[in-house]
Amino acid sequence: MVEITMGQSPSSKNYTENPNDHILVQGNADMKNGHVVPRVWTTQITKQAEKGDLILSVRAPVGDIGKTDYDVVLGRGVAAIKGNSFIFQLLTKMKINGYWTRFSTGSTFESINSDNIKNAQISIQSLREQEKIGGLFNEFDSLIALHQRKPKW
Repeated sequence: MVEITMGQSPSSKNYTENPNDHILVQGNADMKNGHVVPRVWTTQITKQAEKGDLILSVRAPVGDIGKTDYDVVLGRGVAAIKGNSFIFQLLTKMKINGYWTRFSTGSTFESINSDNIKNAQISIQSLREQEKIGGLFNEFDSLIALHQRKPKW
């Protein structure tokens, strides 16, 4: 249903603080409020995601999801998913419901693998319905964000 790209970390010697280099997304530390927030850059391109892709954290904490507003390089703590607003909301719900925790392995850091993602059981509506549902959830998210910014008198 979706295209998935698992991350592959560039060598740490290629990490920079130069915003002119490629944005590196390594995990949930690079996401805030459902969006990728640039924090680290790299000169080495390994695996990539394009602007608009969904970024899923595959290492502790597993299941955090964000959308990227940039072309980015993917570290091994994340996977990119070509998906729309409906898929974003579905993945958010899966995280909230603890779906990924049943697949998480590792004693120090939990993680999931590409098979866990590829074999996830989801209910999919028609593309038209997905767009309508995704648009509705986007409106809800916007209203919630607007309400949260409202001054508390």
